[in-house]
Amino acid sequence: MWEIDNPGISPREAFRVAHDLSLQGVADRWNELDAGDAPMVRSRTLEFERWPKGGRRPSVTGLHVLARIYQAHARSLLTDTEYALYKADERAEIDRIDYRSLDDNHRAHGPAKCENAPFPGTPEVSRPSLMDLRDRRVLDPAQQLSLYARESSKILTQAEQSNVGEETLSRLQAELQQAAHSYLQIPMPRLLADVRRIRDEALHLLEGRQPLRYRTELHSIAGWAMTVLGWASTDLGRVDATAAHTHTAWYFAQETGNDALRAWICKTRQVAAYWANDCEAAIRHAERGAFFAARAGGQTHVMLASTLALDYARAGRLRDARETLAQARGISPTQERQCLGGVLSCPPERALSYWADACLVLGRPGVALEMAERSVAASRARPAPERNLGTERMTQLHIVRAHVDQGEPEAALTVLDMVLDTPSDARPAPLLLQLAEIITRMSPALRASRDGRRINDAISAFEAATTMRVERRALGSGREPDA
Repeated sequence: MWEIDNPGISPREAFRVAHDLSLQGVADRWNELDAGDAPMVRSRTLEFERWPKGGRRPSVTGLHVLARIYQAHARSLLTDTEYALYKADERAEIDRIDYRSLDDNHRAHGPAKCENAPFPGTPEVSRPSLMDLRDRRVLDPAQQLSLYARESSKILTQAEQSNVGEETLSRLQAELQQAAHSYLQIPMPRLLADVRRIRDEALHLLEGRQPLRYRTELHSIAGWAMTVLGWASTDLGRVDATAAHTHTAWYFAQETGNDALRAWICKTRQVAAYWANDCEAAIRHAERGAFFAARAGGQTHVMLASTLALDYARAGRLRDARETLAQARGISPTQERQCLGGVLSCPPERALSYWADACLVLGRPGVALEMAERSVAASRARPAPERNLGTERMTQLHIVRAHVDQGEPEAALTVLDMVLDTPSDARPAPLLLQLAEIITRMSPALRASRDGRRINDAISAFEAATTMRVERRALGSGREPDA
């Protein structure tokens, strides 16, 4: 028996070696026969040879093709143990597959008595694939044209098959947009779970079959979802998680060619770099994002231009900052179709907030105060579900900074108290860092004054309460939340 005489080699490998063929050579011959919908590759040939100790079991159709390549009886390609692993009807079919008549040496010693089974791809084989349309016989031109026309009709039938439809795509897009608009308005763990579910559903659907336009939309949904997860990770102080999310999101952005998605991924990376105190990396990400944002236009263009102006100002590149800020203020902040919205959008009040921040860095607190107050007023005028509370709180801190810079501590305290009322579960890491910056901006005289001490004490208490809550949550769960 084969197992006794050749324990270390499968009969399929032995036939390949006997025919002096490489693994790739078998794959090439398989593809020349055009025996399946998907091309054969070297690795799958190896998997057939390794089975059943790993690898992949050849189907009856696969044994048809291998038997034809090796001009053999299909039963001889299997050991007794392997043969027993097939069902009874499959074993009956295997017994019928015999291509030894193609072997000149075999014909010289007499024809095989085993009935010859039709080769997959001839009209006699009824299978739901393109193989049942292909004929290996010599055809005249008229027959060829008819055959190829039938093949094209079959291709259309298969191409129209999809595991996803317009309703599913619309639902996923609506759910993701709702999550983006709910940012900092619902508990962060719930938002993260929702976005993760949407991401995973899109990825699961991509494992199936759908038209190219649906596939592109699924890639876009997955890319936006991971960008939101990256943004949230930065707010939770996990810039390492942000890098992981945005690295993968970039692949999906490249697949879709979505310039708005590319720009917002760069923006997400810029935010993470800035709060990690890597201003040079922040500028690189902002500059790269501005390139794609200019092609996307609208709010995305405003956001990246405003971001770049602010980063230039922080880096001391004052001329570049002024020029870029003027450019940003001249862009029409329309809502482009490609943009997700919500936390990944830049309505007028958010743009004003960035411009106010840039003016503060450029030493223009009066202009910054006017812009920041306009921003907060515009945000509060929106319906509650449309307000970006994160931007609103950060803008209020710009107002506090402007009052501090102008030597107005009482006015600064009035606005600061509103920010310090932020619920403990809605305190992102950037908010804490911005509060710390207010203390560093106070002059020595202001810091020593009664109002200065009140500002310092209020911010310190807020920071301590937030840190204690985070520590208690981490100790209670025994692990960090999955961002």
